[in-house]
Amino acid sequence: MTKHDTWVKLKPGNPYEPIMQLFPDGMIPMRDPFPMERPAGPNKQQIALWIVDLERLSSIQVQAIARLIASANNADVAEVAAEAEAGNGFAMNEVWVESMQCWAEGFARSKELADFLETAPPPGTPEGRKAWDDFADDQYERWIYGDEEPPAINSIEDIDPRLRTPELEQAFKQHQIEKQLANYSVFDVLTGRAMVDILNSTDPDNTYSLVGFDDEDFEDDEVYE
Repeated sequence: MTKHDTWVKLKPGNPYEPIMQLFPDGMIPMRDPFPMERPAGPNKQQIALWIVDLERLSSIQVQAIARLIASANNADVAEVAAEAEAGNGFAMNEVWVESMQCWAEGFARSKELADFLETAPPPGTPEGRKAWDDFADDQYERWIYGDEEPPAINSIEDIDPRLRTPELEQAFKQHQIEKQLANYSVFDVLTGRAMVDILNSTDPDNTYSLVGFDDEDFEDDEVYE
């Protein structure tokens, strides 16, 4: 099974706040990069649900979520945990999700969702419901139960233009810098050599170099104590 790579941060006031200290940086792992489950609500309206990825939860996190859901619904903790196991994760209403982070699988599947939405029949119609069911079945077969491998992401150009944002481009640049820094020693980082090399590779329109105190172009009035 593909290792999923989607994480979400929840809105303030969400019902999971009592246990959020168990999740580093407040990020919860999700099975899908969008709320894929669409059960009918009390008034037969569709409810969009995210699925918390059980495979990336610790046993402590699983127990905490199960207890929280059981307490809120006056249910047995063991039954809640068993239902989550059968459904490959805990369901979470989309209203609590504030932001999402993902990588190769998340971007690949988000592109597939964007392609689907561009041609799908209107939601709420019989044709629209059938189209969604077919799309969801394909997602299950390939990404959830199958071994689909997403295309590698080596540059921002590998991400569908519809999914790019200024924040994403900035985060991608930061990720690339951190990845390059990992190849340098602590000494190279402290002396500035690593940053000069990275700047020259990421900004080819300019040339960067280290300047020492004995450099003839380094004026006395540029030295500060």
